[in-house]
Amino acid sequence: MSSSMDSFSSLTDAVPVLTRQLIASPTYDDLLVLVILLFGGVAYATRGTFWDKPDPYHYTWFERPQAAIVSLAAASRSTRNIAEKLAETGKQAVIFWGSQSGTAEGFAHRLARDCHARLGLEVLVADVSDYDHHTIAELSQSQYAIFIMSTYGEGDPSDNSTSFLSWLKSAPEVSLQNLRFAAFGCGNSNYKYYNAVVDTVVTSLQGLGAKIVLPVGKADEAKGTTDEDFLEWKTTLFAALCTQLGLTEREQEYEPSIKVVMDDSIDLSGVYLGEPLDSNGSNARHTQSGPSSAIVPLPICAARELLEGASQSESRSCLHLEVDLSGHPEIKYKTGDHLAVRPINPSSEVTALVDILGLAGRENTPLMIQYVDSNSDNNLNLPSPTTISALFQHYLEICGPVSRESVLSLAQFASSATAKAYLLGLASDKTVFANFLAKHHITLARLLKHVQTVDSVASWSDLPLAFVIESLRPMTPRYYSIASSSITSPRRAALTVANNPQFLLENDTVSIPGLASTYLSSFIASNVQSSSSLSYPPIVNPAFLAASARALHASIRRSTFKLPASPSTPIILIAAGTGIAPFRAFLHERARLASLLHAQNKFIGRMILFFGCRHPDNDLLYKEELQQLQAALADKLDIVYAFSRVEGAKKTYVQDRVDERTDSLVGLLLEEDAGLYICGSAVMAREVGNRVGEAVKKARDYDDDGLKKWREERKRAKRWQEDVWG
Repeated sequence: MSSSMDSFSSLTDAVPVLTRQLIASPTYDDLLVLVILLFGGVAYATRGTFWDKPDPYHYTWFERPQAAIVSLAAASRSTRNIAEKLAETGKQAVIFWGSQSGTAEGFAHRLARDCHARLGLEVLVADVSDYDHHTIAELSQSQYAIFIMSTYGEGDPSDNSTSFLSWLKSAPEVSLQNLRFAAFGCGNSNYKYYNAVVDTVVTSLQGLGAKIVLPVGKADEAKGTTDEDFLEWKTTLFAALCTQLGLTEREQEYEPSIKVVMDDSIDLSGVYLGEPLDSNGSNARHTQSGPSSAIVPLPICAARELLEGASQSESRSCLHLEVDLSGHPEIKYKTGDHLAVRPINPSSEVTALVDILGLAGRENTPLMIQYVDSNSDNNLNLPSPTTISALFQHYLEICGPVSRESVLSLAQFASSATAKAYLLGLASDKTVFANFLAKHHITLARLLKHVQTVDSVASWSDLPLAFVIESLRPMTPRYYSIASSSITSPRRAALTVANNPQFLLENDTVSIPGLASTYLSSFIASNVQSSSSLSYPPIVNPAFLAASARALHASIRRSTFKLPASPSTPIILIAAGTGIAPFRAFLHERARLASLLHAQNKFIGRMILFFGCRHPDNDLLYKEELQQLQAALADKLDIVYAFSRVEGAKKTYVQDRVDERTDSLVGLLLEEDAGLYICGSAVMAREVGNRVGEAVKKARDYDDDGLKKWREERKRAKRWQEDVWG
């Protein structure tokens, strides 16, 4: 290295001398030599980095051999024609799913298993993006298509169903006269466009001639009835299929779709112990593509509590975390994007499930997950080979609630008549089951342990591991708005994380912690709200990290929630609670732009921030930062606070403050083309949207149709944007 540097130093030292000589009496040849020397020096110094292209096969150095084999096998039998796929696999129906959080996908797999077990119907489960959409026209009248579609945000489709919705809306020239279909939607009635995606699918398919065989089913997360809604719709679906296909529903018996084989001889170097699946290419759906970056380990470089004034009795916490992107130059974010965090289950919950299943001592034994039907797309998104410990810690939602349907299925494996009768009595009636959940925090491990309090001799050591794996949902990412600007902080992405445990409806002494928020709280060792009794292992093998560093697996998810292209455009920001996160980023970015434009005698547009929280002393997030930004931006930033928990004062919410200033807001929206941004709960966003809409309606003398058209135009122009949840 020193020899190379000495040579380069000699070259660079020589260039000025040669330059002086050439300038004194230049000739054409001299100038040509000078140009060659300069380009040669640059090339030597940069080692070709300016024009170097990445090796497209660089990933093979890090690919697991078994992953490559699986990928090749899948490619050899793949087709994007759904009719051909059904013919190849001998299936009678297809269940298309469009899923963002994993719920719709889980329902699709569960429905396929039940169709086989209870009706003898062979069904293919298909990601709706994996097949050419026009090929559904080739399905015969004897085949069925079932669509299970999720809706989130402002009536948005899931990432994997976006192209399907676009195709339907494009008025394709196909006839679906032969298509018979059913549809179920997963949504939340707190949102303005509740289950809009499944409604669009149904209306569009019918418009192309398809025939729906039963009323569309809809799940409502806002009411907490998603599983019950699906169960009720499935019962109706099975009745319709029995009638139309001449089938007879039989008593349900568990038929595993997977086989779990423990094998001590498997080389541990090839075992998945917590690595994200897509980094190894085990499932093409999870490779780097579409709106998300690759999943990478990101070290936590800053962490602090934002609610220093909150009382410990409130059990509330809000964290500011920053992750370091510098170890991954290929990972970049833009202001307004999301960070998709892969949480880890607490070690205590893993141990509890391992112990109750009688697997202690075998939890770290390598195992293979083999699919009973190898010629099928109905495969779970799980790694193989792996271990029980890794599955329970990283890949399965073991801390999630147990559905009533799962409890009914569990009863068949009870080791005693008493335990079986108890489970059947608990789950046969939805009211009884709902009352039970209102008093007990139930996960799979907790339920199995609870049964032992009813029947002390009950044992779960014979519960098939395949059933356990199939009953639990795969771990899904949690999305957080990035609270930093890519202009002011390009290699550090900030998060604002609320950690507010939920309490049981009829037992307020028992709280249910959020999985991701509790996990992220563990990065602050001194945080009194971090559930110190819970422990988490370090993530697996991030080679670039120091041994003592903590990190999380995450990816960047692109968002359309962006500032206007012109910094002179006024913006109206409306947030409650942690909805301030993207607006912190927006304000920091505008502040930097203001300082740059000032030197050119140019100015940024006016900004109004409406920010709602409980109390000005206890939970005004980023209080000092907001004060500093307001001082720096002067008359360009107006901050309006709404506090709902000030003793002796009327509860004031952010929508109330909006009401007080509708005249100025309408002026900005209608006369200055301001951008309107809302971030926070769906209920808040709906209220704010209604009040702004009524003000515009009055100012423009719109009727309902006129207001709807105006809002749609604003949204198409990216002048009305929402980032909401819950």
